[in-house]
Amino acid sequence: MTARAKSGPPLRSAELSREALATNLRALRAKHSDEVAIDLRSNALGFGSAEVGRIAHDVGIRYCLLDGAQVTPTGLAAVPKGSLAFSSWWSGPGGPVVNFSATVISIKDVPAGTPVSYGYEYRTAQETTLALVSAGFADGVPRCPGAMIGIGGMCFPIAGRIAMDQCVVDVGNVPAEVGDRATIWGESPTLAQWSSWSERPEAALLAHLGSRVVKSWR
Repeated sequence: MTARAKSGPPLRSAELSREALATNLRALRAKHSDEVAIDLRSNALGFGSAEVGRIAHDVGIRYCLLDGAQVTPTGLAAVPKGSLAFSSWWSGPGGPVVNFSATVISIKDVPAGTPVSYGYEYRTAQETTLALVSAGFADGVPRCPGAMIGIGGMCFPIAGRIAMDQCVVDVGNVPAEVGDRATIWGESPTLAQWSSWSERPEAALLAHLGSRVVKSWR
């Protein structure tokens, strides 16, 4: 295995795009007019109801849906009883708001028939390259069949069972290096694809990102 460099971005990160969020919310407001209410429960799925609420207010949204103990963000009002349209803000015409990625921490060339991960449920069909990605089910990557991860602009299958801290990706003969960023969901693959693979709502996937995932706005 190739050793990982000590410097670089966080092993696991979720980058949030203000521009994509604003574009998505403008589209929702145009569709529903003043009746749209943004869902900010669970502190906006852990991404911060104050920041998401501020951007919503800036594009003209007036109402929000909150948990009972939450403080209403400045400029918004709790949604009136019997309301309206509760909007999913994490996707839309502006593109994905959340890009969840992790670092490739090792690369290994292996022969055909190599068993991978717990229980050896996966064996390589041919000579290939395996990339070890530093995110697992403790970070919010759900165990599900058929899931893929993006590396270098291409999507590759997860090889074997997802571990607590890591997962393995079979990249075939495509060059990959230690330090590459692997997209769990974002542009490709998408959050919607992961929702389909895991049979979980998109909001549940976002809300279950682990505490080790470093979240930042850009």
